[in-house]
Amino acid sequence: KTILIPKNWRKYVNTGKREEGYLGYGYAKFAFMGRVVSDIFAVLQSKNLNGDTEYLTKYNLKCELKLLAWGKFFLDSFIRCAQQYGAKNIPEMKWNADGAFLGMLVDKLPDLPAEQRSNQSLIWNVFLAVPLLEPGATERKFSGNGDTGENSDYLGIWIDAFAHHTVVDSMGECVFVDIQGKFDGSSGFWDKGWSGILQFLKEHKCNKICRKLG
Repeated sequence: KTILIPKNWRKYVNTGKREEGYLGYGYAKFAFMGRVVSDIFAVLQSKNLNGDTEYLTKYNLKCELKLLAWGKFFLDSFIRCAQQYGAKNIPEMKWNADGAFLGMLVDKLPDLPAEQRSNQSLIWNVFLAVPLLEPGATERKFSGNGDTGENSDYLGIWIDAFAHHTVVDSMGECVFVDIQGKFDGSSGFWDKGWSGILQFLKEHKCNKICRKLG
């Protein structure tokens, strides 16, 4: 595949403006637009945190792609479970996993001095591309990497119940909030391993959806 990306997105990082394809950034990644034929993607590039290497960057992005697939799997099983238990008015929920891919440059980036890298369109030779959510959609954070969700509105309690479901359905091997974990802590940058799962189980308060699903 060939993906087209904007050339000057990096000059808007410190302005807060979404211009020339720049979308925004989080703690660990930048996001900007990309296009494959007529399909629009959000392209994610890791920041250079704590002297990251190309290998570590590829590893973390590969883990995130796996988490997208796992998230879709667990969400599908959660909805099936809710339907089997007769839950009504299930909100529409989905992961933007279909069509996501890990990309690698055919021609590697030039090995430039650090002071010249800020002008490059890509920081690393590897990137993660996910389908871009609908323009104008409101972004909401239901929980954090270090805190369990405790929402009170209708959509929020479904998201909290989904997080609980992932622990049950995986037989205690992972949890999906902003905390992500497996026993060995091998699922990427944000993985807190078993301690993250224990933290969730200690702090989570079952809501009416959790109780409905047993």
